[in-house]
Amino acid sequence: MNRKLKRQFRYFYLRFIRLKATPEQIARGFAIGIFWGMFPLPGIQMLTAIVTAAVLRGSKVAAIAGTWVGNPLTTVPLTALNFHVGQSLLGRSWSDLPIENLQSINGFFQLGGEVIAIYLLGCLITGTLGGLASYFLGIPLVDFIQKRAFKDRKRNRRRNNSRA
Repeated sequence: MNRKLKRQFRYFYLRFIRLKATPEQIARGFAIGIFWGMFPLPGIQMLTAIVTAAVLRGSKVAAIAGTWVGNPLTTVPLTALNFHVGQSLLGRSWSDLPIENLQSINGFFQLGGEVIAIYLLGCLITGTLGGLASYFLGIPLVDFIQKRAFKDRKRNRRRNNSRA
C-alpha cells in the first residue's frame, strides 16, 4: 500500500476511534450507514445516512463510514445479493434477465417495476439485517476500542510526564 494512502487510512481510523460519542451512538450511526449503503442511491447515500443519523441520534461520522459498504468494488455483488434475496422472498426466478440492462441506470429502469420492486425489497431486507448485525456487534466492539484507546492515551501521558 502506498505510504500516503496508509497515512490517510490511519488518520481516518484514529479519527473514528476518537469520536466523542457513546458506543451505542457510534454503533447506531454505523448501522444506519450500512442500511443506506445497501440501496442504489449514488450520490445521496451519505446525505441520507447523515439526516437519518441526526434524527435517530446516531453518530453522523459513523453513518458516513457505514455507507462505504456500497462502493464501486461491492456494487455488483451487493446488487446480485439484493436481487436474489428479493426473488427468494417472493418466490420468483428470472434466469433470463438481459445482463446488458444492468450496465446502466436507464437499462435497469427498462426492466420494469416488478424487477425493481424485487430488487428494492432485497435492499430493504439485507440493509435491515446488516444494520441490526452491525449495531449489536458494534456496541461491544466500539466499547472495547474506546477503552483500549483511553488506556493507551493515559499510559502515554504518564510516560511523557515522567520524562519531563
